Amino acid sequence: MIPEPQLTYVLELLAALGPTADEFVIAGAQAIKFAVKNARGTKDVDFILDVIALRAEQLKLEQVLKQLGYTAVAGARNFQFEKPIPNSAETMRIEFMAPEEFKRPADFRVDVQDGVHARACAGGTIALAESDEHRLEGKLPDGRAFAGKVRVTKAHALVMLKLLALYDRYRNIRGPQEARHDREEAQTHAADIVAIVKARADLAEFKRQFEGQFGVDPNLGSRVSVILDDFFRDVTAPGYLLYEEYLASTLPAGREPQVEIREESARAHRILQRVLPALSRG
Repeated sequence: MIPEPQLTYVLELLAALGPTADEFVIAGAQAIKFAVKNARGTKDVDFILDVIALRAEQLKLEQVLKQLGYTAVAGARNFQFEKPIPNSAETMRIEFMAPEEFKRPADFRVDVQDGVHARACAGGTIALAESDEHRLEGKLPDGRAFAGKVRVTKAHALVMLKLLALYDRYRNIRGPQEARHDREEAQTHAADIVAIVKARADLAEFKRQFEGQFGVDPNLGSRVSVILDDFFRDVTAPGYLLYEEYLASTLPAGREPQVEIREESARAHRILQRVLPALSRG
């Protein structure tokens, strides 16, 4: 689940939002913590927003964020907000995403409310629909106990989002100056996909859910299936190379157990074959 001190401030945000919190769905690495035991560490919290509902809300998100001490991250153009965590060197950072069909023309942003934007997210509508409620409890910053509910993207929708992100990072669409960072992000996305699928107890049911989520958007389903096929069909496909690079980068200094890495990559290949489309293209 969400670690401290971030949990305290997620609870603080939920308390301040009240019923409006229903329009916020946790995605990204924090959502993986609900799907994978001992998931990799992360500090930022990503939310996919129900834009239509929030545009009709009386609650003003900009005011809520200011009251809680958040300021817009420089250069993020009001879709990332952060605040310092007292008595700590850490900051609490949140990022807002929204379905890409609501984005501005010729821009990657979605207008949510005055002073609050979101980054356009392919598959965002599905991720909103394919979410579950989870109970969170702990303490608010003032020490009071608090329990609330938060919506979290389901495992099969997380894999969809991760595949789309993997494709973009692998292609390095942001240019040569971001090549190294994009490669590292691609490695992380590949590792997250493997971790989520490996953690599923019933792979046949997972495959059914994964394929079924695209009933509302078959074109996106075809796009995601091609990415899945291209990156994970063959043992030499780029998804496994990225996974091996991720494993090597997380090993203790001085260790290079190539055999162990290759065996783990082969295990991942065997598992992912069970959720790949039944027939490859061609």
